[in-house]
Amino acid sequence: MKKEFALSLVLILLFPQAVRAKDSLPPMPAGPLLLTSVRSEQLSPDYWINKLPDPDRLLKTPEEIKEFNEDIHREIKEAVDVFALAAKRSGAPVRDQIEYEYETVSKRRLFGVDDQRIPKNFFEEKVRPVAQWEKVPASLSMRWGVAVRPASVRALPTDVRVFEAVGDYEFDQLQFTLIKLWTPVGILHESSDGKWFYLQAPYVRGWVKAKDIALFPSRTEIKNFLKSDRSLVVTGESIRIFKDSTLQQLDQKPSMGTVLPLAGERANAYVIWMPRRGEGKKISLARAYVNKRSDVSVGFLPFTQRNIIRQAFKLLGARYGWGGTYGGRDCSAFTHDVFLTFGIDMPRGSKEQGFVGAQIDRFNYKEDTERKQAALHNAVPGLTLMRMPKHQMLFLGEENGQFYAIHCTWAERISMTSDEKRRINQVVVSDLSLNGNSYLGSLFDRIISMNEFN
Repeated sequence: MKKEFALSLVLILLFPQAVRAKDSLPPMPAGPLLLTSVRSEQLSPDYWINKLPDPDRLLKTPEEIKEFNEDIHREIKEAVDVFALAAKRSGAPVRDQIEYEYETVSKRRLFGVDDQRIPKNFFEEKVRPVAQWEKVPASLSMRWGVAVRPASVRALPTDVRVFEAVGDYEFDQLQFTLIKLWTPVGILHESSDGKWFYLQAPYVRGWVKAKDIALFPSRTEIKNFLKSDRSLVVTGESIRIFKDSTLQQLDQKPSMGTVLPLAGERANAYVIWMPRRGEGKKISLARAYVNKRSDVSVGFLPFTQRNIIRQAFKLLGARYGWGGTYGGRDCSAFTHDVFLTFGIDMPRGSKEQGFVGAQIDRFNYKEDTERKQAALHNAVPGLTLMRMPKHQMLFLGEENGQFYAIHCTWAERISMTSDEKRRINQVVVSDLSLNGNSYLGSLFDRIISMNEFN
């Protein structure tokens, strides 16, 4: 304990900007917000559903979704199927990738939570010895595990948050994403202190705290749990899991799209399997309980327009969080979570999501106005994604010459001459004129592609 305290004191003295935490963030604007031409009644999913001719038509059967997922895995390299990874592989590409990520970040001009520059020797002295990429063997054998809780995937093995600009606290440049409880992973490397795993998850590769991962003897055993016909899918924004059958001892609050293996049922609760980290980092399974009144589904939801729009609106007002920080979702995590509830293996990034399904058209930034309008006139509510540079939106419909979307956004730029913003920081409904009073252009101006999930 004394050694740990002494080390902490040294870090604080040498690298104060690297170890302090930001005490607080500006409060999130009270929602749901009424933006652009949106009226209060348009904040209801039923408003958009009632405009559809056949909202309950089944768009894809479970078998068709399985084939759809196979197409995603085949065409988009970031959408990795952990259960199809080679168990033995060359270590050289892993070693090179870890080194590349380190070199890329360490050469950047970055700031800490106290608005001071991150010193270059921080990476050299505190990160590089932990990453130890030179220790990756020439030939490596994968280990297999699952996340025992939602877990951050980082570019480097450190908790230190770094930002591109002073005060840019919402956007940690080391944060890739957040993987969900029970996410299967393949472990490629381990840090020198044993506190981090460098791993491959279904849609991301990076560093995760070892304490957040439990090791299985084989991935076949993981698959037996996660690919079972009996699973509980979180269909609400989040739900409560309890350690006891009386539903008193809170365990975790997994988010929308989390898949929980079912162990049985009781009169008041579903019984699920929870992964725990036991001795030697190995899996230790325990039973846990979910109230039957929770927003969950036994198996995935039927893939219909009604269900898609309802799922999206369950997140209305939910906090924006870059890469899952601060308990929130960014734009692509919003669409990712919605489509996960139907069993669709949605890629995590907005760029990759833009290549899933049928490609409607691609556009030039601030150009191709007539083609965009024609495409939007034919867009299918709940099924059409509209991608901008670094942003993703779900199409809701057209009314009085305006096109509407539901999306998770951080801010609206409001100046033609500066980067002045109005903070939004949540899932909102807006028409595509949002951001139009800025030098970047409106949402409509910035659409660069559209694709349909049908």
